[in-house]
Amino acid sequence: MHKEVLRLAGLLACVALATSRLGLIGHELVGHGGMALVLGGHIDQVQLFWFAGGWIRYHLTAPSQGATLAIAMAGIGLEFVVGCVLWFAARGESLGRRLTRGTGAALVLHAGWYLATGAFHGFGDGLVLYRMLGDWRAPVAIAAALVTCAAGFAGAREVLGALAGTLRGSAKARIAGTIVAAVLAAGAHAALTAGELWLRRDPTYAAVMQPERERVIARELAQWQAQQAEQGTPVTAEQKRVEQTRLASTHKTFPFIWLLAIATGIAILAGAWCAKPATETRIGSRLLAITASIAFASVGAVIVIDRLVM
Repeated sequence: MHKEVLRLAGLLACVALATSRLGLIGHELVGHGGMALVLGGHIDQVQLFWFAGGWIRYHLTAPSQGATLAIAMAGIGLEFVVGCVLWFAARGESLGRRLTRGTGAALVLHAGWYLATGAFHGFGDGLVLYRMLGDWRAPVAIAAALVTCAAGFAGAREVLGALAGTLRGSAKARIAGTIVAAVLAAGAHAALTAGELWLRRDPTYAAVMQPERERVIARELAQWQAQQAEQGTPVTAEQKRVEQTRLASTHKTFPFIWLLAIATGIAILAGAWCAKPATETRIGSRLLAITASIAFASVGAVIVIDRLVM
């Protein structure tokens, strides 16, 4: 049983790694970069992290609001299209095909999550939408959140039964083993992502992923410090902290991202509850080897591309 759980964890980790790396290449280069080139732009710089995210810099000869929005949304749009294609194209009930459909659902989930949270809080690709939509940002974020939850439900319903079917034992043992395997795989991927972000400390990526609320607080804090300096009033560290706390309380925002996290978790649990019946299938060495090869090749492709275009 323990070996089966570890094999399942390894399979899930490889699937997650391959999906995130190929998704990153598609999102940044094909999505943002491709749309920028189509609209007559020029790519200035690309940064792809080995296990985390990335960013791209471009400029347009004749920039417009529509072109800027199209480029900003192209990465999310590509993930959504590819995810839907995988979901509808991978027919059949084999473990590999159900994992492929689950991968499609994961891509749609990520696209919806990134769009919903970015448009509501004003960060990442959603920053352009945040500034353009005004009072309409909440309805758009809610619509994207519904897509996120639907993808979470569908993916869990499609895949979890098949994953439990790879383990021996009672129903409770299979469920527990599947949960342990998923936690191990997610933990490994999260550790690689967090570790790389900590080691790189990339200022551009940090700025891109900073919510608009934090930008406003930082800007107003800097203005306050400048005013104090003009008046010849020295500012202590404690006074700065107090002013920052005041600004933070002034610019409170609805915790949409946390609400979406809870709703997505509930949707996944509901999908797991309604999961398709498990089919007895063992994770063969061939499937594990193929998945691992794709995962390592995906990471290698990111590294090579990053070195070539940086």
